[in-house]
Amino acid sequence: VESGRAESALRAIYQPLYLRETPIVKTDIETAELTKYAANAFLATKISFINEMAVLCDEIGADVTALAKGIGMDGRIGSKFLHPGPGYGGSCFPKDTLALMRIAQENGHSLRIVEAAVEANAAQKAKMVKKVRDMLGGSEAGKTIAVLGLTFKPETDDMRDSPSVTIIPALIEKGASIRAHDPQGIEEARTLLPQNITYSENAYDACMDADAVILMTEWNQYRALDLSRLGKTMKQKIFIDLRNVYSPELLKEYGFRYVGVGRS
Repeated sequence: VESGRAESALRAIYQPLYLRETPIVKTDIETAELTKYAANAFLATKISFINEMAVLCDEIGADVTALAKGIGMDGRIGSKFLHPGPGYGGSCFPKDTLALMRIAQENGHSLRIVEAAVEANAAQKAKMVKKVRDMLGGSEAGKTIAVLGLTFKPETDDMRDSPSVTIIPALIEKGASIRAHDPQGIEEARTLLPQNITYSENAYDACMDADAVILMTEWNQYRALDLSRLGKTMKQKIFIDLRNVYSPELLKEYGFRYVGVGRS
């Protein structure tokens, strides 16, 4: 706050939080803004870290899910935001990491850890494209790919900096046809993604005659797919799980070729 009057006004607004004894830090405006940026940059770094561990797990045959559980049991680290995936997106992490880097640069400093997290996030999306390509035998040209989930996270229609905005155009550029479904994001997706995408009413329609399906966003309705029905609709039973929702063993029982992020 800048003044006692401002502090009094804010305390009145947030009185319900005081009554619940919610911790509140009083500080100057510069520190408050920097705190917000730093918090999101830290979380973005944590996501990029576990994604880098997932890449290493893929290379040496380790299981990033068990790794994340193991390090998350350490109270100094914690288990939150240790979920590997196709990269972070949304309205906060990309914007706030770049803002923090800009503030540092304007003041003659370089935030190398934050810069590395941003670079790793961009690289992760490119690696997901390669993962899809490898599962399709080295080329996505002429293949039909179903994409389940377009928003950057479940329970939102927010497409800002969603991994799908990078991954889908990269697949289309190399000749893939995309059939997509999302419970809330289709309207926004139409404005951000290439026009030649077919949007489907449900997951099963999206997978009709598909060579592969990508689980891009972990919406609850995708967590309990009828795998027998899904497999019968597809041309090839290839399941690319970019959120590690499904057990590899379960998918293999249903005859799918399966790949996750940092485990197989």
